Amino acid sequence: MECRLCLGPAPAESSVSIFGNPHPERLVQRIWTCCQIQVKRGDGLPDTVCLSCKTNLESLISFRKACFRSNETSQLRLDDCLKIKTEEVLLEDVIGDDGPSSPKIPRKKCKICSKTFPSESKLVSHQKRHSEEKPFKCDICLKSFNQKSYLDSHKKRHTGIKPHKCEICLKSFALKYKLELHKKLHTGIKPYTCDICLKSYIQKYQLVSHLKTHLDKKPYQCEVCLKSFSIKYKLVIHLRSHTGEKPYECEICSKSFSQSSSLVRHLKSHTGEKPYKCEICSKSYIQKYNLVEHEKLHTGIKPHTCNICLKSFVCKYQLVRHFKFHTGEKP
Repeated sequence: MECRLCLGPAPAESSVSIFGNPHPERLVQRIWTCCQIQVKRGDGLPDTVCLSCKTNLESLISFRKACFRSNETSQLRLDDCLKIKTEEVLLEDVIGDDGPSSPKIPRKKCKICSKTFPSESKLVSHQKRHSEEKPFKCDICLKSFNQKSYLDSHKKRHTGIKPHKCEICLKSFALKYKLELHKKLHTGIKPYTCDICLKSYIQKYQLVSHLKTHLDKKPYQCEVCLKSFSIKYKLVIHLRSHTGEKPYECEICSKSFSQSSSLVRHLKSHTGEKPYKCEICSKSYIQKYNLVEHEKLHTGIKPHTCNICLKSFVCKYQLVRHFKFHTGEKP
């Protein structure tokens, strides 16, 4: 019995089994986060950690959390300071040199959405959102933006630096607002609910995009195969199937994906994390929809029936695969 990390003796009574504890994915993730060592179940290497190394891991995690908290506190102080200075400048613009009795400077109003702004420059910057003009282009991936601040935020993704880290799951983000959105996942609160199907979302724009799926309108059409979509980003993702573009690359094995969600799912295969567990047979899965499909096996219900031979299947993909026997298709 050897320790996976220091190769020192790790007898059963004074060691921790990596995959034998109640939360193996947590220990695997900590080893990867602190040591950049990839641990897989059944890889033939030691699968225990001595108490000394486990204590060191916990100390490292605690130290990292303390550093991130301190950095966040410093950033909040800086943001508060900048906010105060900004409010002072705006107050001077409104009050003027003669004090509070001076007339207020009229705010500039957008003719399209009626939103008001304190200056002409901010109004011009805002109006670019309503136009197709995107003068600020990324020199790395050539993506265009209508505001310079959006381009600056986008460029941080190419640096690979992710200074904003979640204290709960240690996931990192390049932008602070992305971290704030991610934290809502841990709370489970989804305040925006669809009145039609009662599906809930964390952000308002997600609900707005979802509502379009209930409409018959599909204004975004692919110029290659003429397939239509109700949401623009779905067309963007679909076009990658024609171009072969896969912009999301795994840093561990260099495998590429067309969608960021596919990369997130793929990364779990390196950590061995399978968070979705069947309550009946305890079998675990990386993705939730795999668990949903698996749970149907326990019900005995087979809702998908072949209209030719009347054979039934638990999952739709099984019916699609079966149907090829009747068509003779061999793709």
